[in-house]
Amino acid sequence: MKVTLDREGKNVVHLGLELEAEKAIRAYEKACRQVSQARNIPGFRKGKAPRAIIEKTFGVDYIKAVALEDLVPQLLSKAIADESIDVITEPQIEKCTFDLGSPLTFTAKFEVRPEVTLGEYNGVSVQVPEAKLPADAMERALKSIAESNSSLQAIPDRKVVVGDTVLLDFECFVDNKLIEGGKAEGLVLEVKEGTFIEGFCDQLIGKEPGPEFEINVKFPADYRNTELAGKDANFKVVIKEIRQRVTPEIDDELAKKLGQANVEALHGALMERLEEEVRQENEMRSQRAVVEAVVAKANVDIPESMVERERDLLLQQVRRYLEQGGQTWESFEQTDEYKAIRESKMTEAKQRVLTSLVLGAVVRAEKLTIADDEMGPYLAELVARYQVPIEQITQNEEVRRQVMEEVLTNKVVQFLVEKAKIEYVEDTGHNHSHDHEHEHGHEHGHDHDHDHDHEHEHEHEHEHEHEHEHEHEHEHEHGHDHSHDHEPAVEKKEAKSKEKAADKPKKAATKKS
Repeated sequence: MKVTLDREGKNVVHLGLELEAEKAIRAYEKACRQVSQARNIPGFRKGKAPRAIIEKTFGVDYIKAVALEDLVPQLLSKAIADESIDVITEPQIEKCTFDLGSPLTFTAKFEVRPEVTLGEYNGVSVQVPEAKLPADAMERALKSIAESNSSLQAIPDRKVVVGDTVLLDFECFVDNKLIEGGKAEGLVLEVKEGTFIEGFCDQLIGKEPGPEFEINVKFPADYRNTELAGKDANFKVVIKEIRQRVTPEIDDELAKKLGQANVEALHGALMERLEEEVRQENEMRSQRAVVEAVVAKANVDIPESMVERERDLLLQQVRRYLEQGGQTWESFEQTDEYKAIRESKMTEAKQRVLTSLVLGAVVRAEKLTIADDEMGPYLAELVARYQVPIEQITQNEEVRRQVMEEVLTNKVVQFLVEKAKIEYVEDTGHNHSHDHEHEHGHEHGHDHDHDHDHEHEHEHEHEHEHEHEHEHEHEHEHGHDHSHDHEPAVEKKEAKSKEKAADKPKKAATKKS
């Protein structure tokens, strides 16, 4: 077999292959046998028809296609391995000539990994702004626990005030006509600014349950239903019940409810939790600073095609979240926000690809590998998360590969951090307040100067039943692992950590490890 290589641009390779005529004929004859054994030919048992009959029944071109389906991948794999080509995209067959009696020739086009020139990476020096526990951390954590255990209680014999939650029915009229989907029964609405249509909640204040009253508002000019946008609306409203949120005292009773013996034990568990979060935050900052320093010292010319593929993957994730929230991608593409997101994702994609390439170069330079026992905890976590047998995970090659990439990423980052000279300095710019009203979940915490959270607010104005406007924040967990270019899953652990944090109830913060 003859192999030729021609390079195009930064990282595109055209690989030419020529297979001897006799080997090509053997592959063709093998395909004849496969077709004969797999398909029924009248008058012959499976696998017993002569070649001439098989060719007459199915055609020479069909048999060639069957032969090439097996032969081309085998030849490409062998050529890529023999030539030590670091391929990062699926080969595209550009031209193929398969004439019986002549050599088989074809050309494949693919991208190869850009060359990375590493700078200093073993023992880089970095300064890391140190996260510290704020003086009011315990107070805020206790407040968060109390609020998370609060409940709504019906309040009789009083008027609506700001902060109440009301149970109400309404009918919405525009131009004296009940709009489609403009009737709601049993709508639960919190009375605060920004809830429902602007001005609606203001007119609930001071009203009482029982008698019907009217509320007059105007639909926003950018309302999703263009037939209603900017129009005056008249709501006929009946409040059925007023509810007030009651927050419990932080006492032994609440502590026991949360699995602690008393308030003192609750305080101790909370402090342990808060200190662990600070430790994890500093670990995350250190990892980020070290990796950023290593990446900054490396030199690599990244092809635009790699960045564009990564950007498209990031945009796909944004699209999934939008569509889950009821917004169409086509309409979103017409907005200024889409243009801004597309531009920001291009910047993010470039940084992700760059970081991935550099960490991959460190892996190869240090000849880092992973053993099966290092994958154990990760596989066990997948088993627990998805409640499936371990065999179902270990036998899935795609899952195993992703787990291996994740483990290898953690290993190379840990290697770099252990070798680095890290100096913690006063944090003057992060303004990191450790808001313990939610769990950070920074297990790996490496985010390459971006959190992979694209937080943006979309007001989904509902147009039927008891649907209503609300602000919907999407936290996009971008956990792409660069599997398309065989690089380690640089950001995947961060995304997984965020997913885990989102899944945990707030009261878990009170339980001891």
